Amino acid sequence: MDQVLLVEDDVPTREWLAEVLSAGGEPQLAHACGSVREALDWLRSGKPADIVLTDLGLPDGSGLDVIREAVRQPGREVLVLSIFGDETNVLAAIDAGAGGYLLKDGSLDSIREHLQCLRSGGSPLSPRIARTLIRRARAVPPTSSVAPTGEGPELLSEREREVLTGIGKGFSYAEVADALKITTNTVRTHVRRIYEKLSVNSRVEALYEYNRRMTEQGRPTIR
Repeated sequence: MDQVLLVEDDVPTREWLAEVLSAGGEPQLAHACGSVREALDWLRSGKPADIVLTDLGLPDGSGLDVIREAVRQPGREVLVLSIFGDETNVLAAIDAGAGGYLLKDGSLDSIREHLQCLRSGGSPLSPRIARTLIRRARAVPPTSSVAPTGEGPELLSEREREVLTGIGKGFSYAEVADALKITTNTVRTHVRRIYEKLSVNSRVEALYEYNRRMTEQGRPTIR
């Protein structure tokens, strides 16, 4: 059963989330803390933390440091839960390795479902955050000196593009595997290679970076 490290300095919010995650169902709470130091100590101790649910604004530093430390372990997922919905914070969290981003002003009644979505290959995003990322992607200007479509070395293999297309649309690893008639572990392997080729740490960032590079080359993007 997946274990969650909860990092939230607001005591009422932390207690409420801890209660929700301690009830029956998956994933389950492994530990709850309220500072960067406590979170880093837990992560570096080797204690269970398959998923990290973290705030960004913490009393002794930034949740970005928690994210960077968390994703040092392959397969670990990070979901941000924050009051900050501006582009700077959103992109910084994604760059650090977050796989999803939720705002505290939305309903948290489905937090367990969001965590399950994240763990199965999805990228839970509050509507406002999704709009921010769409505006950002649209703002990437095409370059005038580009290679003709279809020419030049391929950034990703055909299978890797298929996998990125699937996870980019929000399908879980299992759903992508079923559609492509491959195993879930094979999907994970492809995702790991995609991240390495694009120098990214999350699905949202991978799709954005791939499309940015393709746009610069005047080649088809993933939609």
